[in-house]
Amino acid sequence: MNKTVITIPTYWTWDSERPAGPAEAIFDHPTPVDGESTLPRLLNSLCQIVGSSFTVWVLTATVHSALQRAAEQRVAEIVAPFRERFPIAQFTVSDLAALRERMRERITNIRLRRGEFAPLFSLRSYPGVRNCQLAISHAMGAEVIIALDDDEIVDPDYVERARHFVGRVVEGVNCADERVLGLAGLYLDAGGNTLLPESLPTGNIFLDKSAIMNEGAWALQRAPGRLVDTPIAFGGNMLFHRDLFTCVGFDPSITRGEDIDYLINARLVGHRFWLDKKLFITHLPPGTHNTPPYAKLAQDVCRFVYEREKLQLTGADPAQFDPYPGRFLRDDVAPQALAALEALATPEAVNRFGSPKEIVAIAERRAREAALSYLEFAARWPGLMEAIGQDAELRERLLARFDRPA
Repeated sequence: MNKTVITIPTYWTWDSERPAGPAEAIFDHPTPVDGESTLPRLLNSLCQIVGSSFTVWVLTATVHSALQRAAEQRVAEIVAPFRERFPIAQFTVSDLAALRERMRERITNIRLRRGEFAPLFSLRSYPGVRNCQLAISHAMGAEVIIALDDDEIVDPDYVERARHFVGRVVEGVNCADERVLGLAGLYLDAGGNTLLPESLPTGNIFLDKSAIMNEGAWALQRAPGRLVDTPIAFGGNMLFHRDLFTCVGFDPSITRGEDIDYLINARLVGHRFWLDKKLFITHLPPGTHNTPPYAKLAQDVCRFVYEREKLQLTGADPAQFDPYPGRFLRDDVAPQALAALEALATPEAVNRFGSPKEIVAIAERRAREAALSYLEFAARWPGLMEAIGQDAELRERLLARFDRPA
């Protein structure tokens, strides 16, 4: 099996006749099960890759468990024509059950309670999906994992460029003579731009988030050299070397922004992420089926309040992540969050997702509880990955997915 594994999560929601169906998870822009997927476009671009071999996992996630079978059928139909072009398989809910069961059998070696596997490996949350991509790639012996998203396309030399620095010791003023174990690249929009659209400034960090993110992106692009130390990473253009993903996992308690949270987790144990300015993908998200802004903001509030608590607990300085996400990790995050939620609140949104005060109060309470749990999770992750890497039965099951229809 190839040492380079490309992982592609794909997210699905209710059909067009039931757009507001019940949700067990919130994803940014999931595809209706009767809608047109962006996944074939990405897979077609992977067909143009030259000079590099790789294996592809497509992980199928849904906003509700009742949709899983329909979504998996859609993905199977999409994946089938590409099976002759490169090794590709779909990771399904049955594979997830097998992964959890194999880990339960090794429970005494990794000191995890039986119930902890559900949030850790999941197809119903961003970190759960991302941990699945690490686990199954590791089980198959991957050296490097390339994380893409299904609403992107890549250039023919993408994999070659992606592998250029990973695992190497790069000398120079920006790189401090250390191995590159975590690597991030840039997003380009349809017009070739790297910056996000901005609205008029409000003075509120949550409402001005795009401008703060752009400030950080500009600073990185102006820095000298191709490779620079970065506080920003994008989950759809992110690389993990085995020596990183076997010792750092995705925090199950994060609600969204799991990519930057992973970068923070790595930094907390002494591993920096690097940005390769020549490593880019084209991001072409669908124009419809987006999650309501109030719901996404509520998740952002939960996320940053929690990140702040985690940094305080570990004694880490938020300034090392400036301007983004560092500006969201200061002591004023809660009042800023409350003001932003109040600005976006509507009766319908409040009825569905909670009032601004409720959201902030829940976020603060949850942060205090989850931060302590994260320290336990972080300490146990290396042992868990060691168990996965040694599990021959799991490896054979996953390899067999490439020998039969996805």
